[in-house]
Amino acid sequence: MKLYQTVWLAVAALCSAVLLPSAAQADDRGMLRIVTEPGDAQIFIDGKRRGNSPVEAGQSFAVKLEEGTHVVEAVKPTGRDFDDYVRRDDVFVSDGTMQTLTLKLTDNRPSAGFLAGLKQKYAGRVPEPEMATIPAGSFRMGCVDNSKDCFDWEKPVHTVTVAAFEMGKHEVTFDHWDACVADGGCTHVPGDQGWGRGTRPVINVSWDDIQTYLAWLNRKTGKRYRLPSEAEWEYAARAGSETTYWWGNAVGSGNANCSGCGSRWDDKQTAPVGSFKSNRFGLHDVHGNVWEWATDCWHDSYKGAPSDGSVWTTGECRSRVVRSGSWGNNPRNLRSADRFSVPDGRSFNVGFRVARTLTP
Repeated sequence: MKLYQTVWLAVAALCSAVLLPSAAQADDRGMLRIVTEPGDAQIFIDGKRRGNSPVEAGQSFAVKLEEGTHVVEAVKPTGRDFDDYVRRDDVFVSDGTMQTLTLKLTDNRPSAGFLAGLKQKYAGRVPEPEMATIPAGSFRMGCVDNSKDCFDWEKPVHTVTVAAFEMGKHEVTFDHWDACVADGGCTHVPGDQGWGRGTRPVINVSWDDIQTYLAWLNRKTGKRYRLPSEAEWEYAARAGSETTYWWGNAVGSGNANCSGCGSRWDDKQTAPVGSFKSNRFGLHDVHGNVWEWATDCWHDSYKGAPSDGSVWTTGECRSRVVRSGSWGNNPRNLRSADRFSVPDGRSFNVGFRVARTLTP
């Protein structure tokens, strides 16, 4: 099992997380001390990886936070096909104060009754993702508006020609994944963070986990499902647009699930797939909800990128590309051009959607 990691590793260096000093430094933030039992647990605050708690029992991890309510989670990989985790919501931190939060990690192993329930529910049924046909065409890939929100790794803008293919209308859900578990095709049983399964996008699945699911799905259906290439993903998400989002340059309200998108799930949890309107190609949730894995290895610029929409297989293949942004991201990370690098691992804000090559 790979270590549990998240897309937030790309920005972890920007976060302040240290062992507790003798006194909180005087500034306009509050100090939160976090003790985990057991120690050496990965700490996430508001969906962002901040570091690990100390190995020694009773020692605290401390971080300065802006005044307000924060979501704190501790995760300890176990080396099995599930993770120990505990989640604590609504921790209020006041400016100039110091407080301690103790998190006791609980075993997230699925019970025999849970697994038996999945087998009874699916009984050999193989739910397939609903697909949309994406027409062939050319587009300008990258930060076409050259705005202040662009990152260097979204450049240079380049023209890509994409052959027609199929793309999942929605992100793959727990309903799809649990059928694979029930049939014995998937050994990893991802946790749902207590948000519910069913039609919510599956989370806590790594790039390698997904390859196992795809192999099972293809074996059962005789079809050729796969992850999309990064170019296919952006082409399908844009659906002919060159605006910041497929609907325009402003995120607006009620168009997506993110931190500041105006939905009831904002900055809290995933939304059931299809909760927001689709783009012109019939795809839902290409902005927000969960980050989505692509096949491509990571490159920190588009210099030398394929121009035919194919997968970029050279580069840093220990890390893969993710797109879309998530429920915990601000609108900047939801842009059609936005991209990040994620080492293969499991996260509660990363999922995927499938693609399929059209056969002659």
